[in-house]
Amino acid sequence: MISNLLISKSAINTKVGVRFVNTGILHSGAWEGSCRVGDLKDLTYESEKKALEEQLLNLKQSLKSGLLPPEVELIEPISIHSWAEKGNPDIVLPQDQINLLKEDDKKVDVYVVSHPYEGLKIAEYYKKPVIIMQKQGWAVDMPAAIRSLGIPSFHAEDMNTVFDFIRLFMVKKAFKQTKLLNVTNFPKRVPWGVVSSVTDLDFLKDRYGMDYKYLDYKEFFGAMDKIVKEESIQKEADKITSVLIDNAVNNNMTKEDVKNSVLFYLVTSKIMSEFECNAFTIECFELCTSLNPWKRRFTPCLTHALLKDDGYPSACEGDINALLAMMVEMYLSRKAVYMGNPNIDKKNNILNIHHSVASLKMRGIDSDVSSYEIHSFTKSGFGVTLRHDFNKDIGETVTIGRFDPSGTKMLVTKGRIIGGGLTGYNCAQNINVEIPNGYEFWRESQNFGHHLALVYGDYVNKIRDLGDLMNFEVVSII
Repeated sequence: MISNLLISKSAINTKVGVRFVNTGILHSGAWEGSCRVGDLKDLTYESEKKALEEQLLNLKQSLKSGLLPPEVELIEPISIHSWAEKGNPDIVLPQDQINLLKEDDKKVDVYVVSHPYEGLKIAEYYKKPVIIMQKQGWAVDMPAAIRSLGIPSFHAEDMNTVFDFIRLFMVKKAFKQTKLLNVTNFPKRVPWGVVSSVTDLDFLKDRYGMDYKYLDYKEFFGAMDKIVKEESIQKEADKITSVLIDNAVNNNMTKEDVKNSVLFYLVTSKIMSEFECNAFTIECFELCTSLNPWKRRFTPCLTHALLKDDGYPSACEGDINALLAMMVEMYLSRKAVYMGNPNIDKKNNILNIHHSVASLKMRGIDSDVSSYEIHSFTKSGFGVTLRHDFNKDIGETVTIGRFDPSGTKMLVTKGRIIGGGLTGYNCAQNINVEIPNGYEFWRESQNFGHHLALVYGDYVNKIRDLGDLMNFEVVSII
């Protein structure tokens, strides 16, 4: 349900320039020895050169025949080789070979090679991350060398694993292409309901590249008063309102009150576009006491849900820690993320998360919407919340996380859905997850805070690798 007002590019669609470099060594002649074994006819310069050319051709065919992940922007694969001269112990990567990469280097975010030496030299010369795709275990040697230079590097056994690591580089790049619209009257102050929230957004910008824009209530709602008078906004609101109501399994709200929440979503979308923002948060307690929700008959819940379905991270209550975890999970998975307050049954290892911000595309923003009910947040009948029946997903694996108040650590665990609830006002929507160790998760939660971001699927190890890449510590309870 993407609003046509959202013209800011979602960072979830960030592209990564990837160049596969077929690597190896060519010898000036045929001989056997401590590093070389085989039939001499296969060890000639001509035979090795032909084999290198065939490997490149096979690589190109493999890449053409497979479906590339959406984040991959493929730069034409190429071969480079080291050179071994008969009788000379000095094996080198000639400068003319390394120079073959120079013309297109500005397009490349990550190189993928098949041998350690050439990979190391590429990293040294171009200062770019390098992945080695190699089944043999000795390939871990290259990341060890390149990481010692302060340059990211990974070992992947196959093409699928290469793309898993490419996804990590996409997430890192996506953070740098994220700009948060933070609506608050109190910049650099913790929200009343989330005292563990990160307040120094300049620190996050320096560390991860995420930009931000503060807007106070007077500016935001002053703009809203003008925007809602536009005929195009009213028509769009009527259209989305009808779609939401017509497709809901159940609905306890009037069309007028549904439209009021839709209008807030459209206004938020338009203001985000105006400031080139592609992530959103707004306080809840402070917003409530401003009386804007009461007078305008909306709550932000629907906006958070629909923005996430559109691929834009959107966190409740001005909670930056939850937003960071949401960004990690959304950018990794291309799925909308659920967030909420935790209750932990330490004895039975059950984690309950409750907030009424379930999205319709928690199985993937490219997938069909899930079934839902519409329920008012308030007893007065306003404030759209979309209720998802988590009981239909019993047995599915989910990953749960949150950043700490410093913004440098992420707590993660995974578990199995065992049920949930739909009914009730306020933040009554909830999910129950069986986790590995309730006590340990509760114990560590005291270092992180209370809102948790939940995504369908097991992403724990990918988040651990991402922490290495982006320089945040991962505390995993698995």
